[in-house]
Amino acid sequence: MAADFQRFQPSQIVFLEHNGSRLYAEVVQFVESRRLCWVRPIVLVTASETEAWTEYDRLTLQDLQNGSDLMCPAALFREALDMEVLPLFARLGSESKDRNPLSHRQLHQFIQHIWQARPDVFENKST
Repeated sequence: MAADFQRFQPSQIVFLEHNGSRLYAEVVQFVESRRLCWVRPIVLVTASETEAWTEYDRLTLQDLQNGSDLMCPAALFREALDMEVLPLFARLGSESKDRNPLSHRQLHQFIQHIWQARPDVFENKST
């Protein structure tokens, strides 16, 4: 059976994208037996329909550091390139360190939307 997912390494930065938003996260562990990625969310980035992902100053960033880790199907993630994440992380680091309590609620909604849009990926096929 061909793998429909990429194997990720600990500390690798990955993202998952849905409806104009991207969740960037650090891989804690790749669980091959279950085809899951245990990730530590870093930032939820949102672009409007008229903005490109390279318009870093116009993107909305929600700082998710110091929040809960996630376990999600590896098939949802893609490898993030250094040239796309470094400007985001620089901006995140330069902005206020005040945490927005709504950021984690937005992360929950983002994951819920992905779950609703891709239930096939979340099915437990080991039974």
